[in-house]
Amino acid sequence: MIFTELNQGNQERAIAEIRDNDGYLDYEWYKPLSEDFEAILFILGFYSVKTYFSGFSSQGDGACFTAKYEYGKGSVKAIKKFTPLDDELHSIAQRLQDIQAKVIYDLGITIEHTSRYYHEKSVTVYLWSRRDLVSDDKLYEYDEEVTELIEELSSGYYKRLNEQYDYLMSDEAVKEHIIYNELEFDYEEDDDENN
Repeated sequence: MIFTELNQGNQERAIAEIRDNDGYLDYEWYKPLSEDFEAILFILGFYSVKTYFSGFSSQGDGACFTAKYEYGKGSVKAIKKFTPLDDELHSIAQRLQDIQAKVIYDLGITIEHTSRYYHEKSVTVYLWSRRDLVSDDKLYEYDEEVTELIEELSSGYYKRLNEQYDYLMSDEAVKEHIIYNELEFDYEEDDDENN
């Protein structure tokens, strides 16, 4: 029987069965979010980006990325155009630009994964002078602030992944999946009475 022909008890059973099936989310459901995040990072000035995540209910779950960074001219304006409603992202772009202005736009950043976990604190952030115009001591003044910005970007990415995952696991999304894919079930009408 198709889903809409099932009684309510069997519809609930079908939703639970599909949600618990390993094949339900065996595709790259996160890919559009990863591509969007990588586009945001590129606008900000990050390149050679690789994104990572694990989730969503274990210790050590989260998201992070590795990359290199150089000042992205016009990045604040561009990020506001790309994500007009994301004030948090606008703030990150502005704060990065403000730091760059303090070091005559010479800040380079390298982000490396340094843990077996994937969360915002599982990377190490290195600051360097791209044209040797700024001393290491001067750059070190901004180490903590830059690291916080990187962590905020990773946390924001993980939040979006988690929200999408929660939606995909919801009764509503599973039901849409069942109906769209015209899945059929061999339940007897009285199966719900025996459960």
